[in-house]
Amino acid sequence: MSNKTDNRVNRYDLVSPMMPCREELLEGIDRLIRTGSYILGNECTVLEKEMAEAVECKDAIGVASGSAALYLALQLSGVGPGVEVITTPYTFVATIEAIIRLGGIPVFVDIRHEDLNIDHELIEQAITPNTKVIMPVHIFGMPCEMDTITAIAEKHGLDIIEDNCQAFGSLYHGKPCGSFSRMSALSFYPTKNLPGIGDGGMVFCKNQDDADLIRKLRGHQAVRINGILRAGWNSRIDEIQSLVIRIRLSRFKDEQADRDRAANIYNNLIPESNRLPVPSKESGNRVTHHQYWVRVDNRDKLAQTLSDANVDFGVYYDPALHQDELSEYCRVAGKMTEAEAAGRQVIAIPIHQALADSDAQRIGELVRDHIENV
Repeated sequence: MSNKTDNRVNRYDLVSPMMPCREELLEGIDRLIRTGSYILGNECTVLEKEMAEAVECKDAIGVASGSAALYLALQLSGVGPGVEVITTPYTFVATIEAIIRLGGIPVFVDIRHEDLNIDHELIEQAITPNTKVIMPVHIFGMPCEMDTITAIAEKHGLDIIEDNCQAFGSLYHGKPCGSFSRMSALSFYPTKNLPGIGDGGMVFCKNQDDADLIRKLRGHQAVRINGILRAGWNSRIDEIQSLVIRIRLSRFKDEQADRDRAANIYNNLIPESNRLPVPSKESGNRVTHHQYWVRVDNRDKLAQTLSDANVDFGVYYDPALHQDELSEYCRVAGKMTEAEAAGRQVIAIPIHQALADSDAQRIGELVRDHIENV
């Protein structure tokens, strides 16, 4: 998906960022073909080392997708039939699919109005004797309140597994998101900030024993977890994806600077009360803008305004997961007032490396004028 089709500004650009590295990629693929190295070769080994350093974790394990990363981390944490995992209803369905596939029970607590992340003040009251894991999602690249979540987990003897699939490059108090928990999961899906050209994911581990077990599980090897034999499965990342991700990782800072520039244009035009918050420099927090969201009471009208102007947009997450068909496998802890409101109000506007400043200015003005005139 390129930046413009018939003058349409798309939400993602999956073509332009690849063009500067096209020759390097083709040369690398030719090398892989000539050597016959397709799965878990040198590209994967080097990528795992580079990513572990980037996220400041002991080790990183390349897997087949972000969903697989969540599944393997939860599996190693001991999630199974009847085990509860506290998480957010305002996220992509893959977050709870991994829990449900293991026989676990997703437990939803509401989100915060200001940043759409799990409301850390509601987590403790949702804990029961069956709770084993807290799984915060750094939604759209916005860091969760990890200090409080960590304190709650330590108090109750729970694991934390960060769903970091949307937040590579984001910081919380100066440290990378994905580095605060026993394990975390990352996605390399093509629309993510650090993308492949297909599916791919990664599990990050704080200790080497966990990493060694994840490597066994991703490659069909069974392991014992808390005395229970757990089957492995085919969840390996391939060499072409590893090559692509390594190339994009080397360009990540420059590409992120382009996203930040577009975000700054939006920030200067759209009222603060109607958009994602901007962390203060003193907080040490950083947002990588996987999505740039705004919230309005009359979203359908704004959607029509954007559509009439040939501007792509996305609606998130409507319905929220506690209203999804999979909710019969879940437990809802309290009212989901903010998640339901966000589902009615939030709309995402284009933000990517190739977004022209003039397009960002025009889109920002459309959103601003809509808010002022309604």
